[in-house]
Amino acid sequence: MNRQSLKGHSELLILAALAVRPMHGYALSEYLKGQLPEFKFGMGMIYPLLHKLEQKKYIKGEWKQVLGADRRVYSLTKQGKKALQSKRREWRAFSSLITKAVAQSS
Repeated sequence: MNRQSLKGHSELLILAALAVRPMHGYALSEYLKGQLPEFKFGMGMIYPLLHKLEQKKYIKGEWKQVLGADRRVYSLTKQGKKALQSKRREWRAFSSLITKAVAQSS
């Protein structure tokens, strides 16, 4: 699938993944690849989004030992949980409208 298809929805994907459990960047990338193998979630995409979400205070990163190495592990904040709820509502409305428009054109 075209990478542009993710544009505008990548924050939602990351917030939803971190709602499952806190993760460091590489684990998050692997998790998303497992959930959506049709898309490529490279580190060049993940880390800028993590930094952006951290600046918005939707997530917080803490240094932790993971398998003997220091990793920055990200988790949702209270603001992040609210943002996730809002983005999920937006997604449902958006996907419903697109489905309706596509179904009518056939």
